[in-house]
Amino acid sequence: MTESPRTPASNPNHLPWLDGLRGLAAFWVLASHVQILSGLRDLPLLSWGGIAVDLFMLLSGFLMAHNYLLRQQAEPWGEARTFALFWLRRFFRIAPLYYLLLIVAVGIGGMLADDRSAIAAIWPNTATPLRRYLDGSLANYLAHVSFAFGFLPDYAFRTALPDWSIGLEMQFYLVFPFVMLAVLRLGAYAATFGALALCLGLWFLFPGYFASFEMPAFIAMKLCVFMAGMWIALGRRQGKMTRALAAALAMMLIWALAARHFHLGEPRIMTLCRFAIVAGMFYLMNDGSLPGSAWLARPLQLLRGWLSGRVARFLGDTSYCTYLLHLLILLPVAGALAARPDYVALPAPLRFLLCLALVLPPVYLVSWGLFRTVETYGIHLGRQAVKAIGRWRPRAAPGRVNADAG
Repeated sequence: MTESPRTPASNPNHLPWLDGLRGLAAFWVLASHVQILSGLRDLPLLSWGGIAVDLFMLLSGFLMAHNYLLRQQAEPWGEARTFALFWLRRFFRIAPLYYLLLIVAVGIGGMLADDRSAIAAIWPNTATPLRRYLDGSLANYLAHVSFAFGFLPDYAFRTALPDWSIGLEMQFYLVFPFVMLAVLRLGAYAATFGALALCLGLWFLFPGYFASFEMPAFIAMKLCVFMAGMWIALGRRQGKMTRALAAALAMMLIWALAARHFHLGEPRIMTLCRFAIVAGMFYLMNDGSLPGSAWLARPLQLLRGWLSGRVARFLGDTSYCTYLLHLLILLPVAGALAARPDYVALPAPLRFLLCLALVLPPVYLVSWGLFRTVETYGIHLGRQAVKAIGRWRPRAAPGRVNADAG
């Protein structure tokens, strides 16, 4: 798919390069965990798996807003039925596979704790609290099955899955229709910066609550990243992506300054990397209105083509399962390797490459199988549920976005 450097995409519904980007983000998270569990520490970029998770959030924010805008006439934003349809689609997309792997993770938690202990015995600086693997309580199950764990510091990081971000995603889905309704009624600037102000207000009022999370699993900690992705969709809709990019970067800057105020800041290089990813996403989705569009048209066309290829599509299809599943395979492999003195004696880069080579085939094989079965079936169920609800009420007249939405 190609675009003129000065005109919007001819088919805004079809953005195949996002699949490849999602697949790369999942691989980045997997590789960052491999480098930790193989004793290769603090390698710039590779070790910043949290930035890869932010990339997922940017993609989620963009796609939710992009699709919401496309469905606006059929599903007016002010109707309760639209809220219900949105939540049904997202629940059936996320929950079936998550519930299956949650059962597996809790069921084999003891074995995974042994593997994690074996790794920490060799590389103590990789140690993590074992309660994450050993809590098989009913309260932990209920917190995760209900997706309430993202609000609960004691349970937000309490399974072998990297599901703190799944809970965060579900919280974003919960608030997203309300943010879009505020965009409709108040305009994009008032709605998004008002939401950011609310998050900052909560942080100032309840600093102890925010500090009690081991991972940023509460939506107020990451809403600005999701909203930066939303601004990409809003900017494309209005043909004013430069203004949208400025708004997104302003939100990220405000949040970074607040984090430094609370002494929760990260290394500046990671903050700059996050800013670069936001700007890079804007240019990848460029409709021709960003500065330098003509000069970057050819490189962007090549990048989009590469991200739309067969391998990239495979990585995109398997990205959700790869992200959710990989630790269940990586921990036993890394634990078994850590028990071998000949492996431990290898240079750290070789340990990393060997562990990665052993983990990738089973992770992607299982992910592909689960994508073709559990994920696909869940999406089908969601579509059937949406169709059933769609027959209950006639469609209302479409709403309209305020003029300042870009």
